[in-house]
Parts: sequence; C-alpha cells; structure tokens
Amino acid sequence: MKRRVIIFVAVLLALAAMPLRAQHFVGARLGWGIGYGRFAPVSSYPMKWVWGTWSAGIQWKYYGKVRYIGAVAAELEFLQRAYQEQVSLDSEDYTRRMYNTVNLPLIWHIHMNFNDNRLRIFLNAGVWASYNISAYEWVKSGSTVSEGPYRMKLVRDNPLGYGLLGGIGLNVVMGKWELMIEGRYYFSYGDILRNRAVYAGNPVRSPLDNISLSLGFYYRLGDRPHTPEPPPWYARIIAKREAKRAMQQMEAEKTAGEGSPAPDAAGETGAEDALSEMPAEQSEANDDSSETDEEGTETTAPPRTNAEGTVSGTDGNNTAAAGAVAANIKDETTENRHGNDETEQGSQTDTEGHQ
Repeated sequence: MKRRVIIFVAVLLALAAMPLRAQHFVGARLGWGIGYGRFAPVSSYPMKWVWGTWSAGIQWKYYGKVRYIGAVAAELEFLQRAYQEQVSLDSEDYTRRMYNTVNLPLIWHIHMNFNDNRLRIFLNAGVWASYNISAYEWVKSGSTVSEGPYRMKLVRDNPLGYGLLGGIGLNVVMGKWELMIEGRYYFSYGDILRNRAVYAGNPVRSPLDNISLSLGFYYRLGDRPHTPEPPPWYARIIAKREAKRAMQQMEAEKTAGEGSPAPDAAGETGAEDALSEMPAEQSEANDDSSETDEEGTETTAPPRTNAEGTVSGTDGNNTAAAGAVAANIKDETTENRHGNDETEQGSQTDTEGHQ
C-alpha cells in the first residue's frame, strides 16, 4: 500500500514540474463529518450515526475549456469510516468501530461561473475505492466502556471498499488561489465485514456511508486564469443574439442621422448667416482696408472724413494730412458764419444771404 501512495504522489509531482496550462490546479482539503452503517437485515442490527469522523487529502483538478462541462479531479485522502451497532433498540449497550482508510476518489466536477469567474458553484459526482489500514473499537456493557485497537482478520473483515460519491459546494477565486467549501456524501457498495456465508455471525450486508463538510484551497499551475468557453449550441445562441443587437443599433443610428443635419452643412449655414448680419459700413471698411496689386504690393486707400470730422486711414502721415484739411475746413466755416462767405457776387445764394 505504501508503494501505491508513493507512486501517486510521484505522479502529482511530475505533473507540477511539467509546463502545464492554466486549467491545472493542485490543492488540499480538511473535513469533518459523521459515519453510518447500513447493516442487513435491519431488524437484527439497530444502528446509530457516529459523529466526529475526520478526512484530509490532496487533490489534482483539471478544468476543461467548455463551460458547464466542468473539470475532472483525482484525490488521495485519509478518511475515517465508522458505525455503531446497538445491542437492542431499548438498550444503551453498543459496539462502535472506527476505521482509518486510504481513499482514492475520481470526480467529475460540474460548475457554473459567476461574478466574472470569481465565484463558482459546483456539483461533484464520482466513484471511490478505499483500503482499511487500521481500526479502533469501543464496547459498552452496562456502565463499563472498554476500548482499544480492533484487530482485523482477513477471513472476517473486508479490507477493501468502493462506492459512489456526490457533493455540492462553491469556490471563491482569488488570483491564482481558490478557496473551497463542500458538502459530500460517500455511498458505499462494499461491505466492511465478510458475508455470513463466509463467516458465521456476520450480517448479510454491511456497507458504511459517510457525510462530511470540508474546507480546502487550490493553487493554479499557470499564468492565465481559467476562462471557459460556452458549449457549441449555446455559442450559436449568443452569436444570434449579438447579431440581432448589432442590427438594432445600426438602425437606431441610421434613424438618428436622418433626423439631424450634417455638421458641415450646419457650419456653412452658420457662416453665411454671420456674414449677412455684418454691418454694411464694417463690410466696406474690410473691403477697402487693403488691396494687393499684381506684383504683390499693398496699396493704402485714401483717407475719409466722417460726419464728426474724424479721419480714417491706415498710415500715420495720411492721418496728419487729413487732420490739417479738416482744420482748414473748420476755419472757413467759421469765417462764413461771420459773413465772409465764398459765394459769387450776384448769385442767387448771395442775394438770399444779403436779404
């Protein structure tokens, strides 16, 4: 038996040393639970549950690429299996035995991912085989309880066991680590005692069942996280849904584009409106401010005098000249107001002025 354990551990170490992909996990678990014996005939063997059975083991797990298909796992664990046989239904006397076994479960791990693959709810289903390595016995008779190792005999006791298992639990993913909590039921098909046809005084059937609650952790061997793909039938549904959504979005964008003017047209319209609202005087000033001849030289427009006597121009000299002209005009106007007008003698304007 030790040789088998060494071989199994060596296989796990070899897998860990290989360049593995991200779907490989290794971990450990520790559990506590109860054991029960299903002896037959039931009327001859009143049984009770035994609390306080322990389990612990290591596990290798491989996640597949397809979602909902899950993972496959193999464990090597220490499992305590127990039963308590009452002398009679109304009696407090009993015989209790607890077996220390090495158990090898092969598991199909079905899971669903939630919260961006950070939470997994899973179901476990599989088979197991075990080997009994030792046992301990308590016998109560009246007020006396005797206990000690139970010596197994090959002709009376069956060292091998096998059966099915099922479990439910969840994994919390934290980077490369996974925290696991699981409730598991071991259903046995093998008998712990030889059939009474082989050994007189034994029951006809004597399978031992276990229920355990375990806590464990796993470590991912690889850099990439596990990102499962949907099954082909579900992938087709997702593709149709995305295509329909894309068509609806394109139709919505097309409808919105037809209802509003194009940005370029709106810009040109705004520019035309601004030019039409510009004052006529400012437009003439912009047109006459500078003119360029064929050689590329710029000619300055002549100065102009507005109604208040101010002069507009671009050159400082032209501005000074315009100021002088405006002063002469002012002086002449002053003289005309005092009677020194410049009208011709004998004209109609002169006649009206003297009158």
